[in-house]
Amino acid sequence: MRNLMPGMKLGKSITDERARVLLASGQELTEYYIQRINELGIDHVYIDDGMDIDPIIGLVSDERISRATQGLKDSYEQSLKTGKLQVGKLRPQLDHIINELRTNHKAMIGMCGLKNFDNYTYQHSVQVSVITILIAIKLGYDNKKLMEIGLGAMLHDIGKISSPYEIVNKPGRLTEEEMSEIKKHTWDGFNLIRRSEQIPLLSAHIALQHHERVDGSGYPRVLNKPEIHEYAMITAVADVFDALVSDRPYRPAFSNSEALEILEQEKHDGHLAPEFVDLLKEQVTLYPPSTVLKLSSGDIAVVIHDNHGQPRQPAVKLLFNENREFLAGQLLDLSMSPNITVERVFNLNDSEEIISNYLNYSIT
Repeated sequence: MRNLMPGMKLGKSITDERARVLLASGQELTEYYIQRINELGIDHVYIDDGMDIDPIIGLVSDERISRATQGLKDSYEQSLKTGKLQVGKLRPQLDHIINELRTNHKAMIGMCGLKNFDNYTYQHSVQVSVITILIAIKLGYDNKKLMEIGLGAMLHDIGKISSPYEIVNKPGRLTEEEMSEIKKHTWDGFNLIRRSEQIPLLSAHIALQHHERVDGSGYPRVLNKPEIHEYAMITAVADVFDALVSDRPYRPAFSNSEALEILEQEKHDGHLAPEFVDLLKEQVTLYPPSTVLKLSSGDIAVVIHDNHGQPRQPAVKLLFNENREFLAGQLLDLSMSPNITVERVFNLNDSEEIISNYLNYSIT
């Protein structure tokens, strides 16, 4: 991680898949710790920059995400060995996720969990399940339906265990032959799930139908909206959104606002169900804390906190002017400055570099 320097302090603990703390929040980084972070393949960490930025709080706790990720990984590995799917470890985690989402009435999608390359499939599937359950709660689903859709969403990509690794993780565009191979994961996942007596058949249909599109342009059965189960249409929206806001080998993550623009276009083009895209948009924070913005004034600023009810006008701290000259962290509430708008959202890598430069200026 190129922007880490000795002396920086962690703003959030680094944990592994089993929720074990590797480095605690507040730990001062040394050359050794930075080397270990890089060796572990951890792409991003949260730094305590002393800028009074509101903490980024996930939809559910980091510990719960870690435990669910490990449970899912264990299920995948067991399926590879035995050809049978066991979900005994997943149901308790889903119960906890459902309870946390029901309890947290102010839950909003900020920054989706940071993912590393090796565990992307598992981490992505857990985040898709969390987002899907959140949408389903807003629709008034009872706990039985929430478990059905949560299980199906968490297992929506399990068919990829049969797909060649080099195709699943290919950094470039797939050939026609490779695309034909990857499309098999919908049927493979469906057949694996439906053979399990522990999982409802409706959950299996999510694995089969999550790449169908409401205009009939999807796969594997080229279904249109009346033929696609609601569970699958909801999961499809969550799946596309989380993929967009995740770093991939072939592109950096999109910001929340960029991802929502793409979803809006997908809705307009008839690919995703409009009602579920609109419901997701209501739950997404456009500019989460720590997002770096370019303002219409030319200034570069970092978001301090969101203004509820005015998602496009957060409170920010000014970092640099349009000539990239250092500013002393002047606070600006965009809800009180209607003539100043957001012109650009910097991606995560650029944001890290800008904040690192700002901190270097402020130290000197």
